Amino acid sequence: MTLPAIDTGLPAGEAVPPKTATPPLPRRMIPLAFRLVGGGLAALSVGLAWALRNAEGDPLLTYAVVMTGALAAGIWLLWLAVDRWLLRAAETLSREAGLIAHGNAEGAVGGRVPLARYGDLVPIARAVNDLSDKLAVVRRDIARAVAESTAGAEEQKTRLAAVLRDLHEGVLVCNSRHQILLYNQTALDILHLTGDLGLGRSLLHVVVAEPVTHTLERLTLRIREGRHRNHEHGTTAQFVGSTTDGRILLEGRMSAILQDAEEGSEEPPVITGYVVTLSDATSELAALGQRDALLREATEGFRAPIANLRAAVETLYDNPDLGPKDRAAFESAMLESTDALSQRLERVTTAYRGVVTGSWPMSDIHSNNLITLVRHRIAASGGAEVTPTGLPQWVHGDSHGLVVLFGHLVDSVRELTGATAFDLGAEAGDRWVYLDLVWRGVPVPSATLDGWLDRPLPGAPGGLSVGDVLQHHRSTAWSEPVPDREGFARLRVPVPPALSPPSAHTHAHSHARAGARPEFFDFGLLHQPLATSALGQTPLDRLHYVVFDTETTGLSPSTGDEIIQIAAVRVVGGRILTGETFNALVDPKRPIPAESIPFHGITDAMVAGQPAVEALLPQFRAFVSGAVMVAHNAAFDLKFLKMKERAAGVAFDGPVLDTMLLSRMLLGNDGDHTLDGIAERLGIAVVDRHTALGDSLVTAAVFLRMVEMLRERGVRTLDDAIRGANILVELAARERAF
Repeated sequence: MTLPAIDTGLPAGEAVPPKTATPPLPRRMIPLAFRLVGGGLAALSVGLAWALRNAEGDPLLTYAVVMTGALAAGIWLLWLAVDRWLLRAAETLSREAGLIAHGNAEGAVGGRVPLARYGDLVPIARAVNDLSDKLAVVRRDIARAVAESTAGAEEQKTRLAAVLRDLHEGVLVCNSRHQILLYNQTALDILHLTGDLGLGRSLLHVVVAEPVTHTLERLTLRIREGRHRNHEHGTTAQFVGSTTDGRILLEGRMSAILQDAEEGSEEPPVITGYVVTLSDATSELAALGQRDALLREATEGFRAPIANLRAAVETLYDNPDLGPKDRAAFESAMLESTDALSQRLERVTTAYRGVVTGSWPMSDIHSNNLITLVRHRIAASGGAEVTPTGLPQWVHGDSHGLVVLFGHLVDSVRELTGATAFDLGAEAGDRWVYLDLVWRGVPVPSATLDGWLDRPLPGAPGGLSVGDVLQHHRSTAWSEPVPDREGFARLRVPVPPALSPPSAHTHAHSHARAGARPEFFDFGLLHQPLATSALGQTPLDRLHYVVFDTETTGLSPSTGDEIIQIAAVRVVGGRILTGETFNALVDPKRPIPAESIPFHGITDAMVAGQPAVEALLPQFRAFVSGAVMVAHNAAFDLKFLKMKERAAGVAFDGPVLDTMLLSRMLLGNDGDHTLDGIAERLGIAVVDRHTALGDSLVTAAVFLRMVEMLRERGVRTLDDAIRGANILVELAARERAF
C-alpha cells in the first residue's frame, strides 16, 4: 500500500520548494572541492620547486616547497579517508533507507539497517531503523483503514445497486434480523400503508413471517453449500406471502446480501441482510376475470341441465303409472342431462386448475433441497425423524407450499398411526415426479385422507389448505402399501417435473456420454477372495453398502494423475440414504488439465486449499467401515485409492462389487455397459451426472435394480456375486492372453 499523494498544486514531477532553506551542497561537490584545493597546492608546490631551482638553494623557498607539498598530500589523504569512511557509507545508508521506504508494508516492524556496518554513522542508522518502524505502523494503520472503508463502501454499493435495479417495484432492504433499513414509496403503496414504514421496524410485523423466514432459510442453505455459484438464480429466490391482515397477496423475490469470509478462510460467505422486492398479486385482473368466467359457468351454466333433470325426476315421481315407452323417454332425458352435467363439471374443473396453477408463482426445485427444508421444519417441531431417500429429481412447484404441506402430512400421519420415523424421497415417473412419504405401518384410509384436504396449513399465506396446495400443483394424494416392503405404507403426492432443469446437468451429461471412461480390467484388483464368516452368506438385499465414485485429473494413475473428488452414499435396507453422504474435493498438488474440466466441472480454484488425498482417505475409510463397497468400473477408482494407501495409513481391503461386471453377468459381454447406458435401459433418470456424488447416486439406483435381477438369476448372496464376478474377470484375462 503506497501512501496517498498530496496535492501540491504544482505540475507533476515538481517538488515543493522550501520557504527559507538554502540548497544543500551536492555530494559530488565535496570531492571536487577537495581535488581543486589539493590540485592548487600541488601546482603551487611545483611552481615553488621550479623557483627554488632558479634561486640556487634559498632556505626559505625550500621550506615553502616542502610545506606546500606536505599540505597537498595531507589534503589528499584526508579526502581519501572522508570518501572511504564517511561519504561512501552515507551513500550506502541512503540507498538502504530508500529500499526500506519501498519495502513490505505488512507488520508492525519495518525493514532493518545493520548497525555494525556503519561505524561512526550508527546514530543515523539507528534513527533510520526507528523511522522504518514508525513507517510500518503508519502503513499498517492506513491499510486497515482503507480495507475497512472499502468493505463498508462495497456493502453500501451492493445495497444501493439492488435498490436502484428494482425501484419500479416495492423494495425493502433488511438486515439478517429482518429489521428494515431502507424502503421506497412503492413498497408503501403495495402494502397499502399510510405514513412511514419505520426504519428499524421488523418486516415480519407487516407481512406474514413464515414465507419470508422460509425463503431466507432456503438461501442460507444454498449459500452454505456453495450452490449459489452455479445456481440458475444465484442468491435470489421467489416466494408468495401476504400482509399480516390477509387482505393483500404478495409475490416477492428475495436477494441475499453477502459478506465474504476473510481471505484464506474456507468458510462460505455470510448473509448480512437481504433485499425484498414485492408486487401485489391480488391485482392480477386477468386471473380474476378467468375465475369470474368459471364461476358463471359453475352457476348459470349448470342451471339449465339441473332444471331439466329435476323436471324429469318430478314427472316420474308424480306419475308412477307411466308406460314403459314414456318412462324410457324420461330416463333417456335424465341420462343426457347427467352426462351434460358431468362433462361441464369436468371442463370447469380442468379450467379452474389451469387458472390456479398458471397464476401461482412456481419455480424449478431440486428435491434434495426440498427434503432438507422439510427435515429442518420437522426437527424444529420435534416428535418425528425424516430420512431422505432415493435419487434426487428436479420438480416444478411452490417450495414453501410443498414444505408446509409435507410438514403437516408428517404430523397428521404420526397422530393417526403413531409412526415416528419416516422416509421421504422422489421417484421419477413418465409424466410426474412422485414425492413419497414412507413409514412402517398401515396406509391412511381414503376417507381420512379426503378429510385432511380441507385442513388449513399452519404458516401458509392466505389460509391455504392441503387441497389448495395440491390444486396449485394439479395434484392429488393417495396412500397405499409400499411394493416389495412388507409392513410399510406410503403417502404419494405427484408433482410436475422441472420445466427447464439447469443446463449444467444436461451439458455434463452429453459430455459424459462422449467421453466415458474406458473399461479397466486390473485383474489383481478385480479378482477377490470370497467373503469370510457369515458376511459372504448374507443375502444381497440385507447388506449395508457404500456406493462411491471419484473424479480425477486424468485416466492414468500410474503416470501422475490424481484424485480431485471423492463422494459416496450409504445404502441400507434397499434404501438410498441421500442424507448420509460423503462428498469432498481434494487438492491434487498439480494443475488440472483444461481438457478434463468440461467432464467434471472442477477447476484449480475449486481445489485450492482443499485437503490432500492422504489427509482425506482416513475419513473416507471410516465412512465405508463395515460396508460392502460398490462402484461402476470399480477397478479404475480402486487403483487410485490403492496407490495412496501407504501414504494415508489405511487399507481398503473389504469386498467390492462392480456394477459394470454385474451388468456383464446379467446381460452378457455385448451391449452398452456404461453407467449411462445401463441407467437408460433401466429407466433411471440421470440427475447431476458426472459429478462424483451424482454418479454415486445413479450407481446406487442401478445397483438396487440389479439386486432384484440377480435374485432371479440365482445370485442371492455376497459370495454368489463375488464368485460370478471372478469368473468374468478370469475369462477376460484369458481373452487378453490370446
